[in-house]
Amino acid sequence: MQVTKYPQSCLVVEVPGTGRLLLDPGGPASARHELEEMLPVDAVLVTHRHPDHLDGAWAAELLDRGIPLVTNADVAGLLDRDDVTVMADGDRREVAGVAVRAVELAHMPMVDGTPGPPNLGFLLDDRLLHPGDGVDLRGLHAQVLAAPLAGPSCSYRDTYVMIETVGATTAIPIHYDVFPADPDLFAEKAGDVADVRVLAAGETTTLA
Repeated sequence: MQVTKYPQSCLVVEVPGTGRLLLDPGGPASARHELEEMLPVDAVLVTHRHPDHLDGAWAAELLDRGIPLVTNADVAGLLDRDDVTVMADGDRREVAGVAVRAVELAHMPMVDGTPGPPNLGFLLDDRLLHPGDGVDLRGLHAQVLAAPLAGPSCSYRDTYVMIETVGATTAIPIHYDVFPADPDLFAEKAGDVADVRVLAAGETTTLA
């Protein structure tokens, strides 16, 4: 499996012999990169409606190119198209040949304490978990965690606990562009819990 990191929570995950999936292509990614840099991809997964995870113009362009987009009912309603695939908590399906399990995860509280929108995490190939903006990962297990590092109510301690909770041996920090955080500092302080791989924008890592 190869993972390429882009700003905020945007990843391209390639499972050899199956497919390339683009996750959470949002505004921070589209502001600094061209869509063509991330292509080709076989499908797109979107965890929730916040613009740092979903660039509506990119979503429309990808759909217009015939690339499947998988998300929750809330985002599907926002996009208002009949070619969006909806998954819900507990659903399992093959997306571009990759096994995908959807998990409803409560969005971390907003700055004022109010709940965020519906948020759907994705477990890919039974190995890599992208939780969107979910932080309570109890009951889940994943070898690799795309680990939110900051946000309206996410601390380094929360991220450390997330990695511990799922038993991840590898963590890839995400979600530190809008609420700035230092992934290198986190890797230094939390290196005892997992192999924390800090990726620059456009950098790829290979997972054994």
